[in-house]
Amino acid sequence: MPLARLIIVFVILGSFALVFAELVRQSEEMSNRPVPTASRCGDAAGMPCPQRAEL
Repeated sequence: MPLARLIIVFVILGSFALVFAELVRQSEEMSNRPVPTASRCGDAAGMPCPQRAEL
C-alpha cells in the first residue's frame, strides 16, 4: 500500500520539521539574551571573535 507509506513518511518528516523549528527558535532565544557575537565566538565556540573597528 504505497499511499499509507507515503502518509507515514509525511507525518514523520512533518514531526521532525516541527521539532527542528522549535529547537532553532529556542537556541535563537538563548543566544539573543547575551551579546550575540560573544555567544558565537570565543573560547566556548572555539572560533576567534571578529575584531570590530568601531570599538
